[in-house]
Amino acid sequence: MKSISVLFLSSLLIFFAGCQSEEQSSSQITGEGVEVEGSWARPGSEGGTSAAYFLITNFEQEADTLLSVQSDVAQLIEVHESYEQDGDMVGMREAGQVEIPAESTIRFERGGLHVMLMQLTQSLSDGDSFELTLNFANHDNITLEIPVRR
Repeated sequence: MKSISVLFLSSLLIFFAGCQSEEQSSSQITGEGVEVEGSWARPGSEGGTSAAYFLITNFEQEADTLLSVQSDVAQLIEVHESYEQDGDMVGMREAGQVEIPAESTIRFERGGLHVMLMQLTQSLSDGDSFELTLNFANHDNITLEIPVRR
């Protein structure tokens, strides 16, 4: 009887170990080309500023470049980066075109790279959304529906 219990428990462990490895492999990041996810923007008043954030993943074996960003919600749109100035001061400067290395993800986030929306043509309130188009060197443009939130 003891050997049957050990055999049964061993079978269960092998079964669950197999299930776990299937779950892990299905959660691996896979894709093609360039994908953008997790997009959002801060609220802003007409004439003021906002910023947009997201992740860009390049699944290709060659680097690509984000050339520019377009939207009707702002008169001026630039990719910016935050950086440390003298002491504890933080500054912001235009980053220009952004290289997305092969098989990597670039984060556009607070305190790092982000898209500055300046001279807003309309107010952006919590719950609104707007279109933002990312123009790449080697891939088709990607138009996102950006939700506005705090």
